[in-house]
Amino acid sequence: MSKYKQLLVFICLFLILSSVFYISVTQKSQQVVKQKIIQIERQIALDLPLLDLSNELLKHSGNKDAVNSYIKILNSYINSDDLRVVTIAPKSEIVTPIKPNQIIRSLSTNSGFVLVVLSVKYTHFTLSHIIYYLMFFILSVLVSFWVKFAFIKQSNKQFNNAQHQSIAESTPLILIVDLNDKTLSSSCNSEQKMCLANKPLCFYLALVEYCTNNDDVTLSHNKDVPEELLELANKYFYRLIELGHTVRKRPNFNNSLEKTLSEIRAALDEILSEYPEEKELYYPPKAYGEGSRSRLHSYGLANIKKGSIEIIGK
Repeated sequence: MSKYKQLLVFICLFLILSSVFYISVTQKSQQVVKQKIIQIERQIALDLPLLDLSNELLKHSGNKDAVNSYIKILNSYINSDDLRVVTIAPKSEIVTPIKPNQIIRSLSTNSGFVLVVLSVKYTHFTLSHIIYYLMFFILSVLVSFWVKFAFIKQSNKQFNNAQHQSIAESTPLILIVDLNDKTLSSSCNSEQKMCLANKPLCFYLALVEYCTNNDDVTLSHNKDVPEELLELANKYFYRLIELGHTVRKRPNFNNSLEKTLSEIRAALDEILSEYPEEKELYYPPKAYGEGSRSRLHSYGLANIKKGSIEIIGK
């Protein structure tokens, strides 16, 4: 994320928070002032009969000093610099227009209308408000940096994923056979391992080596396993004995051939589940149509090449 985008995030967030706070404080302040004005009107309405106001109809001049004294006492009860009573007088004595920060309220009496002039100030900036704005400023800075770091982290993650994907696409998959723990895995996902029993493991390694050395070989179920393939299978079995995996008599690799191949295919299915296109290279072909005993079927690995399999502990 560029500095300009980070600055834009900061400005937008600060303006949004400040605007919401300003509108909330203003509305709350107006609501409080409105409630106070209503209370003042009620109190003055109750005290009107006691006030010596002038009456033009009765030719009574009234007592302005008493009215001013009442206003002073009333303002002391209000006890606010933002709201004060300025004048209480009959309508005929009020000079209009009034000042910008003043409002007029009208009270009805038997002798006419009495107007109450109030001075109202809406305070938007106090010390506590400034502290809130400062908090919004700091919060906006922190969030803008958090957004920047989150954007950088996401960009790095996408870059690494793309890089790993590019490496995976450019690097061919290699099947890894570890004789030390008798497992199969792949170079693209070495953490995922599949164990294989002695007989299918040895037979598969022999099949790979035999097919690598003999191109276009045909291995049929109707025929015995070639001697060279058996010797290779026995070689790998003796290697397992050396590694301490077994002390049993070597198995007959000619017997239960289809079961052995099925176990091999099952293990490869797990390892190559995310790479189905690689099965053609490593998978002993299944017979289709005419069954596993078809003379046309070969379980040989026709596409296997040197370097396609890495054997650890050979």
